Amino acid sequence: MILPDNPNHDQSQMKAFPFNITRERELATFSHLLDQSGSGILSVYGQPGTGKSELMTHYQKEATDRGVVFYLLNAQYSKAEPAAFLQLLLDQMGASNLYISPLEAIHMHIQHLEKQGIRFVIAIDSYERFEKLDEWFRQSFLPSLPSSSILIFCGRKQLNASWRASIWYPFITSIELKGFSMGQFDSAFQTLKPELTKLAWEFSSGNPYALSLCVQKLNETQEWNREDEQKIYRTVVKEWLSELKDDHLIPYIEVASIGRYIQQEKLEVMLDRIVPRKDFEALVSLSFFEETESGWQLNTLFQRAMRDDLRRRKPSYYHQLWKRALLYCRSFFDHDRIADSTEISEFFYLLGEPMMRAALFDHETLSTYTMTSASQDDWNEILPYIEENALVSEDLPTAFVDDQSGETFKSFISKNHKKQDSSFMTKEMIESVGVHHVKLLRQRDGSVRGMAFLLPIQSNTLRKLQSSPVTRSYFKRISLAEEKRILSKEAPSGWVIRYLGVKSPKQMEDRKALLYHLLPLVLTEGILVASTPIPFYQDLLEQFRFHEIPEAMHFDYGPDRPSKTYELDLRNARLSHYLETFASALGVNLSETPQHPYQFTAREQEVVSLVIQGYSNAKLAQSLSLSEVTIKKHLSRIYEKTGVKNRTQLTRVMLERK
Repeated sequence: MILPDNPNHDQSQMKAFPFNITRERELATFSHLLDQSGSGILSVYGQPGTGKSELMTHYQKEATDRGVVFYLLNAQYSKAEPAAFLQLLLDQMGASNLYISPLEAIHMHIQHLEKQGIRFVIAIDSYERFEKLDEWFRQSFLPSLPSSSILIFCGRKQLNASWRASIWYPFITSIELKGFSMGQFDSAFQTLKPELTKLAWEFSSGNPYALSLCVQKLNETQEWNREDEQKIYRTVVKEWLSELKDDHLIPYIEVASIGRYIQQEKLEVMLDRIVPRKDFEALVSLSFFEETESGWQLNTLFQRAMRDDLRRRKPSYYHQLWKRALLYCRSFFDHDRIADSTEISEFFYLLGEPMMRAALFDHETLSTYTMTSASQDDWNEILPYIEENALVSEDLPTAFVDDQSGETFKSFISKNHKKQDSSFMTKEMIESVGVHHVKLLRQRDGSVRGMAFLLPIQSNTLRKLQSSPVTRSYFKRISLAEEKRILSKEAPSGWVIRYLGVKSPKQMEDRKALLYHLLPLVLTEGILVASTPIPFYQDLLEQFRFHEIPEAMHFDYGPDRPSKTYELDLRNARLSHYLETFASALGVNLSETPQHPYQFTAREQEVVSLVIQGYSNAKLAQSLSLSEVTIKKHLSRIYEKTGVKNRTQLTRVMLERK
């Protein structure tokens, strides 16, 4: 039975939690260490609520059953000092001696065990509280132990790089504990109704601690309400924040809960003040932060819990932070800059709440999906969408199902369309442009729920687009000048959303998530074209403000299946206007007058002030504790915002404003 990490929970309540899920792989790893005669170091780590402390009790039982002495120490109950640790271990051993030091008493006890041929394990739970003792453990304590010793470091974070660079590295085995998949949870717990089981898993993100709280509540009431969510969120937030030594990082965590990604600059913009570098480094070193290519990201469950807590406690402040986050993203669309997909994706994510109010999307459900480019390793996921036998199989429902008639695309193509035109998507077609143009929609458990296929509009695809079913109706009508422009460029002039499909057409969330997560990947300075006979997707495209091209209507899917064609024209710097208009349609105004005419961030304002004082890049970097590369990036953005080319012009412009 896997239970929460919190040792302060009442044991009678814990036994009531209806789990019977074992950690077979983790237990096997420990058994292997016991089978060996030599020493070993086990690093068990995972975010709060993943059952680390409970796993230690399983290890203790396994060791005891095999005649191995197991000393379990909890760092929560000791100061992070060598003397305090040694006294805690000595108390566990029951070998206190008033006439010698704790370390000598420990060594005497260990020698006594060795003479009797008894092995021992020292396990330290909540090790993150002992991190500043790392060097002492590596250089003093471990070398004093016999060669058959087994040590377990159990905490929220993996042993750091200093361990991996030390002589102990060959002896370290690392185990990361993660949340349960829906399959694990569903197979182990089958007394709830299926819809409640799914709800509990999605709400908890598979975190065992949160799952146990959910299931306990559902067992009592067999229903779910907003009040239950808030109680569980409060419990989760309290448990996770126990990692903090004081409260000075909490305002930063509150800001990080608003969007999906956080960087130091974004933090400063949203708080409207400088954030010391040491504070930012302390923030992202917390166990519930993960570094990604786009920045640092909070654990999904903790983010939702923290955001919900902030929204209820300080609604006005929450709205202020949310608006600043939107305006920060908005700043990337100015000055003729082509925003990358990360900023656009973040923009849509932040608009999720007004979208939900407008009944377009369920914001929380959408956060359980991700979309990534396919690779050669993903053909097994792609082929079911393009192989004829998969499309017509009754065992594999597809997105090619009409919402009203229930007829599949493949069936009406077979009845109403010539064979040579029925191959609207083939493996050869995908390979000709590259499998990375296939986008796979995945649920949190990694399962593929849908697929999109994009065709670039460029010189080597234009003729095919003009002659192929579905796309020919649009591309035959483009002007000669536009055709020459496309043929003269190597880079894509836009994209055709050639295919949208989900495995289960009845899952409306999958369909909505497919388009929602696809658009940020392809919104660039170009044209987006999409054509579909399915009313559901037509409605979604119109909600995203695509414009229908009536003259590009076609019947390539069959004489009884009129297919509308849509266009989103973002050429000539229209992307910024589109995003602003889209937000406005949801009731979000992004046109407030900024506090500074140039919309400088707090850090940029600081850089400008020092530039005016004559600071060089090197001196700027030294003064602000930043790298020169970062200083150059700040200056580049400042030059763009002010329309100058160098620091001399910048100084003149800024002094003229005073």
